[in-house]
Amino acid sequence: MAKTNWTLDLGGAPSNEDGAQIGHTPNFTIVNTAEAMLYRAALIGVAGSPPAGISLRIKANAHDFGTYRTVEASVDDEQDDGSHASYLETLETGIAFWHQAGFAPPEFAKLTASDQLAGFVLDAVASALRITRPSSTGTFFPESSGPIHRNLTAAFPEAAQRAFPEGAVPC
Repeated sequence: MAKTNWTLDLGGAPSNEDGAQIGHTPNFTIVNTAEAMLYRAALIGVAGSPPAGISLRIKANAHDFGTYRTVEASVDDEQDDGSHASYLETLETGIAFWHQAGFAPPEFAKLTASDQLAGFVLDAVASALRITRPSSTGTFFPESSGPIHRNLTAAFPEAAQRAFPEGAVPC
């Protein structure tokens, strides 16, 4: 039986945010790449890490005016344990605004070089972890912050270490 792989383009940013525009956004390539990387992290915050058989990657898309990047889910149906449909539905719904995944509005204007991307994303995820952290009683407000915080902590341990250097926040 042949391996069944297919992809789903999830967009490059939350649907109601002003995304980077080819020909209009200064440092478009860097900003668009950062935007897609953050959107991938935000989707993981909302949906959790991908189950076996699904991977999330940044995809370069050629356009007449230049290349732009989006988040793409690559799906191997042979590895579906029954969780793919629900996970993909959550991804496809996406988020409308950064704050729905616990992220502050990103300050893309700070980016001037591609070697800043990894640190920029780590800082943004660390900020989202601080924003969604539990109270001193261990409860989350709003309640939706709990799953986001746990998903980001599990998927981005380096950002969790950056957010809470002494490991002071249980989740």
